[in-house]
Amino acid sequence: MNIHIKSVLSALAFSLLFYSKSFGLNLFLISIVVVVLLSTIRKERSISWGYALTYIATAIFVFLNPSGFSIFVHFMAFMVFVGKSISQKTSVYISWFIGCINMLIASLANHIQNQEKESEKKEQKDISPKLFNRLKGALVAIPILIIFGMLYRNANPVFENLIEQIDFDFISVPWLFFTLLGYVIFLNLLRPYAAKELVDFDLAQENELEKPTELVLIGEKKKLEGEHTLGSIVFLALNLLLLFFLATDVVYLYQKTDLTNSEFSQSVHQGVYALMFSIVCAIVLILYFFRGNLNFFDRNKRIKLLTYLWIGLNVILVAFTCFKNYTYVEALGLTYKRIGVFVYLLLTLTGLVTAYIKVAQVKNFIYLLRTNIATVFTFLMISGAVPWDKTITHFNLKTLENPDLNYLIDLGESNSEQLFNYTQANKDKMEIDTIESISDKYTGFLDQQSKKTWQEYTSYQLTKTKTK
Repeated sequence: MNIHIKSVLSALAFSLLFYSKSFGLNLFLISIVVVVLLSTIRKERSISWGYALTYIATAIFVFLNPSGFSIFVHFMAFMVFVGKSISQKTSVYISWFIGCINMLIASLANHIQNQEKESEKKEQKDISPKLFNRLKGALVAIPILIIFGMLYRNANPVFENLIEQIDFDFISVPWLFFTLLGYVIFLNLLRPYAAKELVDFDLAQENELEKPTELVLIGEKKKLEGEHTLGSIVFLALNLLLLFFLATDVVYLYQKTDLTNSEFSQSVHQGVYALMFSIVCAIVLILYFFRGNLNFFDRNKRIKLLTYLWIGLNVILVAFTCFKNYTYVEALGLTYKRIGVFVYLLLTLTGLVTAYIKVAQVKNFIYLLRTNIATVFTFLMISGAVPWDKTITHFNLKTLENPDLNYLIDLGESNSEQLFNYTQANKDKMEIDTIESISDKYTGFLDQQSKKTWQEYTSYQLTKTKTK
């Protein structure tokens, strides 16, 4: 089937699923369509089924929990999947960038590229130019027909009567533009821009540093000795400072029972800021001192040991900050910011591990970039599966004696039923304004769910169907 015909049919399905609709079941259905199309369009290019399944899984996450975050994760997975369908071996961030390019300018880029190659390739086996010319002719003919029809209308009363009986109210201009958008999107998907130069550049980048010859090392011996001495002094000083900081932090933790909530909150935030600065410094210094031939210097053991110690002390700092944040959550409950601290600490830990591997296995900056961005992408995909609003609400209502209900009310609509059930069981302990706010939120949620069409269905509709 011709690419333009496939694009038109896909655009009609796109408008049926998404025109004037919110996200729900429609995202899952269109993800299946996209995967099927990309897996069959070119037999010589196989898609990455791991990323295809990840993309479909994120659509299921939206169906189960239609939050802004899960929708964001889904579109991130979509862009990466599009990039991976063009080149499986590229890095995640390059695949994402290629996916974005294809959604924006694939058709234009291909047209320019084809114009440049037109002089070299005379034979055209694809029938798409013929169809394109027909479409172009139709676009030109339609306005001309309208103009002459208006002229003939004024000249012939019978013709005017026939024209007036034609009702074009069923044509929706916004729907036409929306369907045209769908056509462009699927045309970009089915006729992608390969971005060959970008792909080749990424594939040419190795993860390991190139080992110099012995003659080069001998020639740079004095320079490397100077760098080794400077680096050793810097890392020794930083290790001593971090040891002193950790010792004071231990004392601070023993005194936490005497602290107010605001003071403890400030301690957690300051710990995170200190950790952020520390990790940035660590990565910058490691990249500087281990950027080249010092990695292969036979007398670099001292600076390597001090670097490993620095990384180890930062891991301890991560553990201390994590414990303080956990204690903070235990006392005051979960919030998005406190969850964000845990996520940051976990990503920091993976960053420290990759920094250790970079030094121990003589990796380069490209390795750190590829590995850590892939790690962030993985965490995004996993976190997209978690219904955070419901999780925060469940934890706070079950754990805390006096949960911050105003904060929970300000969360997304998905926790409305949880709050309403909590209100029914604890009316005597709650203020009237809070009860009314929860009731209004729950009523609005039910009204919103009752108006959803089948394209917008989420797990809520299925749950209610089963209970009935």
